[in-house]
Amino acid sequence: MFSPGLTDEQRKIFNAISDVIANRPLPLRQFDQIYMKTADMLMQVSYVSEFFNGKDCVFIGDGDAIGLCLIHLQNEGLIVHGPKSILVLDFDERIVDSVNQFAKDHMFHERATAYLYNVIDPLPEVYWQKFTAFYTNPPFGASNKGKSVQLFAKRGIEATSNGSIGCLVLADDVKNWTQEILFNTQQFLLKKGFVISALEPRFHQYHLDDDPNLHSCTMITKRILESTSEYTSKKADKKSLKNFYGKGKEINDKVKYIKSVSTIGVLGDYSVEGIEDGEFTKTNVKRHS
Repeated sequence: MFSPGLTDEQRKIFNAISDVIANRPLPLRQFDQIYMKTADMLMQVSYVSEFFNGKDCVFIGDGDAIGLCLIHLQNEGLIVHGPKSILVLDFDERIVDSVNQFAKDHMFHERATAYLYNVIDPLPEVYWQKFTAFYTNPPFGASNKGKSVQLFAKRGIEATSNGSIGCLVLADDVKNWTQEILFNTQQFLLKKGFVISALEPRFHQYHLDDDPNLHSCTMITKRILESTSEYTSKKADKKSLKNFYGKGKEINDKVKYIKSVSTIGVLGDYSVEGIEDGEFTKTNVKRHS
């Protein structure tokens, strides 16, 4: 007879993680949505929960649903530490809807919310320096020397106050480009007044068909220099958007949001919404095969 060797508590934790995974929309590879593997999600939640304990945390994108995992597992009494609240800002309406519906269904909607936002745009002033922690697992930036990482990190920095912390998930492997991006990211953070306070190397893997062995690290960074309280967020420079989602995959004003158009839930059909001549436009409906 097969025996998995799990304790009752471990089984409850894996089942809680699976609840969150079942709630996620299918990833869109063309927008670099690549999900972390399940056991690695659990390790990530366990690791960052203490850093985020009692903090108001903004997630700049969260396809993996680490934010939901943190709140859900703590709400179920399966982890001790966790954030006071999370806000997920994502340009994919399917992710936004999945967060809000799950939080409502599990009765922690006052602690977990999500809104549509594209990192190209200035951070809405209402979020400026409102939070005490940020988290981002951005496009890894293999074809743009980490510029995509820096834009996501910049929005997290803009949303957090003095004394805040941040968590970035970055590619970390034997490949030279990953080390170059780690170096560039650390230089960027230092210029923004942050120091690297902890790093877990080669910590996760992904459901990535063209590079299944690629690893990523968890970088914890802390703001040590005070920043001005004046609102200064600006639209991203177009030069920084080249190869944003990979070589030849640009990000621009014509890709504004991913919109959910399905009547069967977040795992169904979607459309791409953009702006052209000041008007919102939609492409034909895309269907998951």
